[in-house]
Amino acid sequence: MKAGYSVCAALFLLAGPAQATTSFQSHAFAVSSALRSGGAFTGPPVAHSLGAHAPIPCGAPPACSMLQLSAYKPLPQPENSATAALENTLPEPARTALQSLTQTVGGVLQGLPALPFALPLHNGFVVFLGWGVGLYVALKLLLAYRRRRAFKGAVQAGKQLILSLADRLQIRRKQLVFQNAYGTTIYDKWEREKTAFMQREMLTHLSEQGYEAYFERATPTLLAYLDQVAFDTPPAPEQKLSNPDVYSPDMDPFDYERYCARLLRQMGWEAIATSECGDQGADVVASRGNTRIILQCKLYTKAVGNDAVQQVSAARQHYGARFAAVVSNAPYTIPAQQLAKTNKVFLLHHDELQRFVRRVEKSPTFRLR
Repeated sequence: MKAGYSVCAALFLLAGPAQATTSFQSHAFAVSSALRSGGAFTGPPVAHSLGAHAPIPCGAPPACSMLQLSAYKPLPQPENSATAALENTLPEPARTALQSLTQTVGGVLQGLPALPFALPLHNGFVVFLGWGVGLYVALKLLLAYRRRRAFKGAVQAGKQLILSLADRLQIRRKQLVFQNAYGTTIYDKWEREKTAFMQREMLTHLSEQGYEAYFERATPTLLAYLDQVAFDTPPAPEQKLSNPDVYSPDMDPFDYERYCARLLRQMGWEAIATSECGDQGADVVASRGNTRIILQCKLYTKAVGNDAVQQVSAARQHYGARFAAVVSNAPYTIPAQQLAKTNKVFLLHHDELQRFVRRVEKSPTFRLR
């Protein structure tokens, strides 16, 4: 359809030169007829090489033929302003194609038989019709551009929704795609899940963005992209550099337990991180003489709650320890502080751990043997 519009517009722009050619052919037809009949041509004056504008009598056909060849020469055709303006605005490939089309159409028109009458070059109806066709083609192209732009916006909005739910879609794909007892991969449940996702989440999202009218057209593209995201292997999590000898808020939680045990060993205590052998609610078991301390170590980015207090309180009974404490880099919630006070559990920051064991060593109940 777009190619048809372009050809239509090009043919209309060429209408001016074509009409001029037809007018000249009409004059030539009249002159030739008069000369062949042996009479004088008394029609509309035609510019010849000498600039005369008068009837030319002729009596002998040979002389008329020579006169026709020497006197009646076509004047150069003025360049069509609309065609020139269009060519100046087009890129080089389009300009070349338009010139080639112009030559082709001109050749076809010249091959047609001459008309016995001249077409007016500035007919009002023809000009009005040309403007109407041009405006119609321009409106069609504008609407097609807007529809294409809106479709691209709908696809982009749908892809953004799929990317925001990529982790959940990958989990559902793993749950619903499986192999049967014969080794055949079954996608039936996954296909139903995709259909439900498009009808619920995707349609709602596109409607909120103002692209509801493009849902059906964009569905095949979005379904293909959904499969691409859902079957993509998620990248491996970035490995964090962790050293149990140096504290860092990004360190591994198990290295945080080893870091707390190391602080106690620096104070002369025998401390073991139980992550290597099962903790029973205790992350670090430290002893010196007949005194034992149980630690629950929490490397958190939020406040520590009741769970840590309950775990270390139960571990103290299991290990027969005298002291129990929760050690963390984070603060403690008010309920955790209340529960710790009731169960005689100490709530510490890891920077307070060494001072805590000094107080334990100075307490009356502390015994080396």
